[in-house]
Amino acid sequence: MKSWQIFKIRGIPFKIHPYWFAIFFLFSWSTSNHVNLTSGEIYNSKEAWTIGFLTSFFWLSSIISHEVLHTFVCLKQGVKIKNITFYFLGAILQIDKYCQNALGNIKIAIVRPLLCFATASILFLISIYSTSQELISLNIISRVGILNLFFGFLNLIPIGSLDGGNLLKSIIWYFSGSKNKGRRFLNKVNLSLSFFVLIFGIICLFKFSFYYGLILSFLGLFGVNSSKSESQFFKIENILKFSKVSEIKLKPLRKIEFDSNFSEFNKLIKNKKDASDKYFFVTNNGRWTGFVDENILKTISLKKWEQNFVGDFMKSIESFESVSYNDKLWRTIEKLEETNEGFLLVLNAANIPLGIIDRSKIGNFVLNKLGFILPSEIVNKLNFKNHYPLGIELPRIINSMKQKGDL
Repeated sequence: MKSWQIFKIRGIPFKIHPYWFAIFFLFSWSTSNHVNLTSGEIYNSKEAWTIGFLTSFFWLSSIISHEVLHTFVCLKQGVKIKNITFYFLGAILQIDKYCQNALGNIKIAIVRPLLCFATASILFLISIYSTSQELISLNIISRVGILNLFFGFLNLIPIGSLDGGNLLKSIIWYFSGSKNKGRRFLNKVNLSLSFFVLIFGIICLFKFSFYYGLILSFLGLFGVNSSKSESQFFKIENILKFSKVSEIKLKPLRKIEFDSNFSEFNKLIKNKKDASDKYFFVTNNGRWTGFVDENILKTISLKKWEQNFVGDFMKSIESFESVSYNDKLWRTIEKLEETNEGFLLVLNAANIPLGIIDRSKIGNFVLNKLGFILPSEIVNKLNFKNHYPLGIELPRIINSMKQKGDL
C-alpha cells in the first residue's frame, strides 16, 4: 500500500500509511466502548464517540509532533533521514546515515520518552487545575495524558528497536567504548525477557487464560527467534568485516593455450562442467597472457575455425575485474556487485591469477562459517545461478554496516 505525504521538514517527507487510519478508527471505537461501559450514565452514545474520536486524534497527533521534534534532534546529531512513515503507534525512519557516536545516540533515544512524559505532565496539570466544568474536555485531556505516560514507559522497555533498547546499548557503548558490547548485551536482555514471557505464557495457557497464554507464548517464541537471528546477524557482520578472500576456496581457472585453434576451443567448451562460467584464460609458455569469452565462437565462421587461433582474439588479463587475495570480504562483495557478470579474478601479491570468485562461493563460505553445510546438489544449482544462497542479502548487510559506521 502506498503511503501519503502529509508535510515536509527540511526536505524530509513525513508520510502516513493507510494502516494508521485503521488504528485511528479501531482506537476510537475501543475508547467509545470503554466510555459506554464505565460511564454510560454520564455520557450518551454520541458523546462517547466524541470522546473516543478526539482522544484518538489528539493522542496520535501528539505522536506525530513528538516525531517531528525527535527528527530535529536526529539531524543535529548527524543522522541523514530519507523519509519518515507513520505506521500504527510509531514511525519507521528510512535512514541513509546513522549517528556515529554514543552520546549522540543517547540523546536520540531519550528524546521521545521525555516528550511523552512532558506532554503527560502538562495535560495532567491542566485537568487537575482547570476550572472548566466541561466534563468531555477534561475526560479527553486525562485520557491523552494517561496514554502519553503509558507510551513513554513502553518506549523505555529495553527491547529491540524501541528507544529503551537503543538507550541501553548506547549507554554501554558510551562507558565501554565498544558499540558491539552494547548490541550484544541488549540481545541477551531481549533473549532473557523473551524466555520469561514464553514461560509465563505457557503457565497462563494451562492455569489461567488459554487466550492470553497463547498470545504471550507466541510473543515469547517470536522474541527468542528474533534474538537468535540477531546473534546470527552479528556473526555474519564479523565474517564480512574480518575475513579475507584468501580463506575462500576459489573456482579454478579454465586454461587454454595461446596457439590453440577454435576447433580445440570448441571441444573444451563442450566438456566444461560449470555452465555459468564462460571465460577461458590464455597461457603462453606457462605465463598468463589474457582471456577469451566462449561467445567469440559465434562471431567466427565455422570454416575458419582451423585457421584462427585463440591468442589472436584474447583480451588483456588486466581488463578482467580483479581483487587481491588479501582483500577484505566486504570490499570484495562491493566490487563484485559493481560487475556485470558477477565474477572476479583473484590475484596474489605478484599479480598472478589464482582463481575466480563469485556470489555462490562467497555465500557458501559465509554459511560454512555459520555452521551450515549445504548438500552438494544445492551448491551445484547455486553455482549455476551465481546467487547468494538461502536469500542472504550480503550487499544490503554491508550497506547497513556502513550507514551505522561499522565499516
